[in-house]
Amino acid sequence: MFNISRIILKQALDLSPVATIIVDLKSPGHPVVFLNSAFEALSGYDASELLGVSWDELQTNYASGPHDGDTVARIGETAILECHPRLGAMEQLQLEMMPLYDRPGAPRYWMGAEARQVPDQLEAADVERESLLSVLRDARMQLRRLDGRDSATGVLNRRAFDEMLQRDWVIASREQRNLSLILFRIDAFADYREVFGRHAADSCLRKVLHAITGSLRRAGDVAARFADDRFVVLLNGCEAVDVERLADQIAAKVRHLSIHHPRSANGRFVAVSSGMGHVLPTGSAKPVKLIKLAEKTLDNAGHDAQQQDVG
Repeated sequence: MFNISRIILKQALDLSPVATIIVDLKSPGHPVVFLNSAFEALSGYDASELLGVSWDELQTNYASGPHDGDTVARIGETAILECHPRLGAMEQLQLEMMPLYDRPGAPRYWMGAEARQVPDQLEAADVERESLLSVLRDARMQLRRLDGRDSATGVLNRRAFDEMLQRDWVIASREQRNLSLILFRIDAFADYREVFGRHAADSCLRKVLHAITGSLRRAGDVAARFADDRFVVLLNGCEAVDVERLADQIAAKVRHLSIHHPRSANGRFVAVSSGMGHVLPTGSAKPVKLIKLAEKTLDNAGHDAQQQDVG
């Protein structure tokens, strides 16, 4: 026998064409702790909308119900989940619930796998499923983009942010007030995703975002997902010194989250670098000027950090 790491197992489940969800029986409310891409595509839910949510509240019908952590499931028991009314999602998803044990005795988790067709229909159904899942994923990603929301975090995506920046730029130019932009980059985020997987990386994004949005105090301050490893904050009418102070506060707040990162060059935890732009908009200048200023200072911050590591 050989041992398979949790990371490898999560990757294998995520690649499976069978919609799969895992529920933690030992935590209050039985929260959802994992769901794969097939589950997202068929149910209409994003992982960010279900992870940590109580399974007891989600399910609409369960034959013997995993409401008691000491209950042992029998293969064939079913749960029915009402799906999200998004384009391409099913109305209901029927799941076969099975116990997972970390030691003999009471189950530690429940795993729900979509009920499959009878064997003589299976091969044709699998081909159809792969095609369907591909179409559903593409449709749902397109819907998210059109909705202006980032699928992993729920905040404004880059397209929606650019539109907001253009609008605020025009208003600030007319009213002659400052616009400031802070660009945050999660350091070595690609390495973090490689080590811990997509779901953990999305969870990390949400925690960092919470640290950012929790530091914004004014109604007009806006945070958005700028790129894969970057968030952006747009501030109206702030002084440059206040913008720099806010960036430092958020960076400290992220460090204090103590999210373990074995490949971080800045200690043992996830950290962010920041770059700032601060301008008084004029009629001739374009909003991209503000973005380029922030990107330049962010690049300089990364260069300075590398120089310190070499030293």
